[in-house]
Amino acid sequence: MKKILLTTITVFSLSVQADLIKVEHEHSWKKATTSSYAASLKAAKAEQKKAKKAGMEWNTIGGKKGLLAKAKKLHKKGDNKGAVKALEMAKTHAILGQKQAKDQANAGPNF
Repeated sequence: MKKILLTTITVFSLSVQADLIKVEHEHSWKKATTSSYAASLKAAKAEQKKAKKAGMEWNTIGGKKGLLAKAKKLHKKGDNKGAVKALEMAKTHAILGQKQAKDQANAGPNF
């Protein structure tokens, strides 16, 4: 009887904990997508500048077909949520470019 009770309590507490994690995750996602276009643009351009300085700016960020241009078009159409999402992706690509530059700084042939 004690084993059944203990198992039931454990399963119940794990399910409650999983629900709380789900709520936290959903909350942080909504928070990330409701940030303003201007703040996201500023952050993305700052990271792009750092990636360019490191010498590893990915071609998906800038240019006529890049994520920044896509975000600008979406913002003009009134789709702020889509524009912020594109800017967050551009920021992520810039950060990954910086990491790639750091990781490959001493790359050379292996003999």
